[in-house]
Amino acid sequence: MTALLIVQQVVAQQANQHKPFTLAGTLSGAKIDSVLFSYSDADGKYCHLSVPVMNRQFKLSGTIAQPTQAVIIFKNTGEIIPRDKMEDRRLVFYVEPTKMHLTGDALKVKEIRLSGSKTQAEFEELNNSLAGVNAERQPVVDELMKEKDHEKQAEIREKLEPFNNRIKKITYQFFLTHPDSYVTSDRIKYYVSSLKPDSLKRVYDNFNTELKQSIGAKELAQEIKKIAAGSPGSVAANFATTDINGNPLSLADYKGKYVILDFWASWCVPCRKGNPHMIALYQKYHEKGLDIIGVSDDDNKPQAWRDAVAKDNIGIWHHVLRGLNMDMIMKHLSNPKDVNEKFGIHTLPTKILIDPSGKIVGRFDDTVSGTDEDMDKMLAGIFTN
Repeated sequence: MTALLIVQQVVAQQANQHKPFTLAGTLSGAKIDSVLFSYSDADGKYCHLSVPVMNRQFKLSGTIAQPTQAVIIFKNTGEIIPRDKMEDRRLVFYVEPTKMHLTGDALKVKEIRLSGSKTQAEFEELNNSLAGVNAERQPVVDELMKEKDHEKQAEIREKLEPFNNRIKKITYQFFLTHPDSYVTSDRIKYYVSSLKPDSLKRVYDNFNTELKQSIGAKELAQEIKKIAAGSPGSVAANFATTDINGNPLSLADYKGKYVILDFWASWCVPCRKGNPHMIALYQKYHEKGLDIIGVSDDDNKPQAWRDAVAKDNIGIWHHVLRGLNMDMIMKHLSNPKDVNEKFGIHTLPTKILIDPSGKIVGRFDDTVSGTDEDMDKMLAGIFTN
């Protein structure tokens, strides 16, 4: 293939990714003189535009690679919108590469209508199907927002679980019945931590060829691979880092032993509540060949990590930070130093049991995998045989 042909193909590919859209708006009701518009463009750059409203009309344009979620805020020049009123002036919707028209009262964003976007129509269909559950759930959400105590917050979150499960069931059904929707490929990311790998794979396999090229579908494919890499039957990925005492630590050095990778954080209430149980397991099985490596999601607050290890008396086993790099996450870049990424961790606490050969034999997160009780039974079977 000649260099010229390669260049031509690259240019053609870039042109296909840069698809134009236009959004015209006609506003009614109270006078608004400006519109703030935010979205991710065809190059993945987050764009912020401000355009004037003239004679109650405005027009926005740009290029996108695929249907993408955008945000509009309606305001008057110099106006400072109170934080508790922002949702009344903020509209979240899907733009796609076509001509669209927005109409309605800028001070009644829930009544505003967007025509021309098939993806937005599908998004509204999903929201309508969830409206009843969300209305029932809202008083508990309000209670959670008012509570400042971390332990009481955890109790309130437990009250949310029945509602969250209903929302998940309805949303998953939408995913299955809308396999060609960009809403599905975009929203599935919020359920990676609460759906079984087979359920995630079912959604991905239903995507058509075009949708599999979307950003959301590609990210889902990567997450499925990561979860599989951290699930029973896979050989545990090695990692090398520095422990809490500044000493080098490599998972490869633990070959020949059973090892629990305990993914936790100082701010995770269920993790901290489970530490006495982990201490009991360590004391019961350590002399028989069990080790524990705590992998903490506290890279941004290392002192809180150290304090939690000391307070909970869990310094008896090994501790490392996960290696989180938020900048790389925001840029959708893989981080080879992030231990959580190697094992597809989305829920804390999660515990992964590795056998002496280095193979993963158990994954326990109380959500989509096994429970602590399952782990206890597995360890009892291993060390009593």
